[in-house]
Amino acid sequence: MADSAYQAELEAICPDGWTVVPLTDAAFFQEGPGILAKDFQENGVPLIRLKGVEGDFVTLEGCNFLAPEKVADKWSHFRLERGDLVISTSASFGRVSEVTDEAEGAISYTGLIRFRPKTKEIDAGFLRAFLGSAVFMRQVEAMASGSVIRHFGPMHLKQMALPLPPNDEQRAIGEMATLIAERLRNLRQTNATLEAIAAALFKFWFVDFDGMSQEDMQESELGLIPKGWRMEEIGKLVQCVGGATPSTKDETFWQGGTHHWATPKDLSGLQAPVLTTTERLITDAGVARISSGLLPAGTLLMSSRAPIGYLAIAAVPVAINQGFIAMPPGGALSPVWLLFWAKANMEAIKQKANGSTFMEISKAAFRPIKVVAPSQDVLARFDEVVAPMLERIKNNEHHISTLSALRDALLPRLISGRLRIAETTEYLRSQA
Repeated sequence: MADSAYQAELEAICPDGWTVVPLTDAAFFQEGPGILAKDFQENGVPLIRLKGVEGDFVTLEGCNFLAPEKVADKWSHFRLERGDLVISTSASFGRVSEVTDEAEGAISYTGLIRFRPKTKEIDAGFLRAFLGSAVFMRQVEAMASGSVIRHFGPMHLKQMALPLPPNDEQRAIGEMATLIAERLRNLRQTNATLEAIAAALFKFWFVDFDGMSQEDMQESELGLIPKGWRMEEIGKLVQCVGGATPSTKDETFWQGGTHHWATPKDLSGLQAPVLTTTERLITDAGVARISSGLLPAGTLLMSSRAPIGYLAIAAVPVAINQGFIAMPPGGALSPVWLLFWAKANMEAIKQKANGSTFMEISKAAFRPIKVVAPSQDVLARFDEVVAPMLERIKNNEHHISTLSALRDALLPRLISGRLRIAETTEYLRSQA
């Protein structure tokens, strides 16, 4: 039964015509089973892990697999259905992922809870909006247990309450939440497709040397390469710089900062290789403490430790901390070309790393890495084709950021009744 104090609080703020009901009356929820690693195999029924619920829709990323006959015998009642909603129960509250055709029939692991409406009176889109809202999260934070890693489970959900508008308003809120989620998915899928095309072009041109005959090739220390191309150290072709962290105790470096300042953490959650914003901003005085200063938009950032290998092109001018090797534009190789070169050669780059506490590749170790430098006309043709793809990815990332901010502003107000559907158009116009 819903916690009476919280239910009373919701009832006090809900508009006329709304009701507040125990979550158990509105939704069916079930935590995934605890399955031992000995049951994992190379293929079969997917077992969804935390990595698979990081976006708006459930994916098979990071999943394990189970024998179909064992699933049929022991876990068939845990199978996900299209339209189910899945959320994680610890660490990263608030992410709601919907099951599509890709994950239908899979099983979610322990630590993930699936939801579906219990009756036809509950709109699935509205339920999704509620699970991603501050109204739900406040209840989670109030009831979750654990001092280091906070978590919640079915026993907590049974105490929670759901503010419920009339059916037509439910549907309207649900449609808005679903449309936003689908638009975000389409933008991200477009970006993933563009990045995959660009990577494939790089491989055809600069790894497989597609279209080249034996007569077009010459010997090098890395094997056959096209005539007119040359072997060179990466540090002799592009500038490679690092960064620093000005004292975090000195407010003159941070208070009122206007410049983006990046750490590898800013790249860790990127779904496209473009950095449009950073968690922290730094002042002019802070930038002055960093030898590389403020790097221009278009700079390629590569994390050099903890971990090695995050990659992104800065869409904005940015200062960096000591966890990067950055390659600004203006060298013999463009940052766009370098992005895909680094992706294709990351394992070789990591082999140059060392360290006792954690692995790190220094600028001194990175600069001597040999690269097959194409002729300038080939480089120019590659940039001419691929740079517009990266520009489109960047623009899509800006759209994603704007749409996500609108979603985060609108849905909590709609779920709590502070903003009514009839007022939404006016609100959107005011935020434009």
